[in-house]
Amino acid sequence: MAALPSSGPAAAQLPAETASDLYQRYGAQILAFCQGRLGSREDAEDAAQSTFLNAFRGLQRGIAPEFESAWLHKIAHNVCLSRRRTFWRRLRVEAPDDLGAIQELLPAPEPDADVLLGLPHALACLPAQQRRALVLREWQGLSYKEIAAELELTQPAVEMLLFRARRWLARVLSDETPRETAREDGRRAAA
Repeated sequence: MAALPSSGPAAAQLPAETASDLYQRYGAQILAFCQGRLGSREDAEDAAQSTFLNAFRGLQRGIAPEFESAWLHKIAHNVCLSRRRTFWRRLRVEAPDDLGAIQELLPAPEPDADVLLGLPHALACLPAQQRRALVLREWQGLSYKEIAAELELTQPAVEMLLFRARRWLARVLSDETPRETAREDGRRAAA
């Protein structure tokens, strides 16, 4: 591949054309590579997209790979490694080491539909920042780091928000706290 122009309109247009050309020639190959590494079609599509975004950024910076296929495969390899590390780190942080031991200590709770009926009310009583962090974590599945970026907070601040939100929900949804007291506590927590 030839050296890229470093300035002017041709410099801005050339990386886009080159990236498009690379995608046309190697897109299916990189997708198959990522799927082989990650196993899931959805994860592979995300990884392939990240690969070509990283390649485009490299082209914008003036990188001119001699062997395009090898360059793209190396980027894809690094993207897949990063995704697997993130996945395993998240499992290690969120999953207890010995689930069997925990299950022996605590009996499984009986599903209680009545408790879940109070969930919308309990969520409405949460302070907005806690509710948003909880929704991003539990419903959208974002990591603490991603939530911190979204809410423009530090990761420890996100952890504290989630801790308080979960503690609040457990307290409100349990039979120990009457709904009126919970509503008053929620107003105090918001203030």
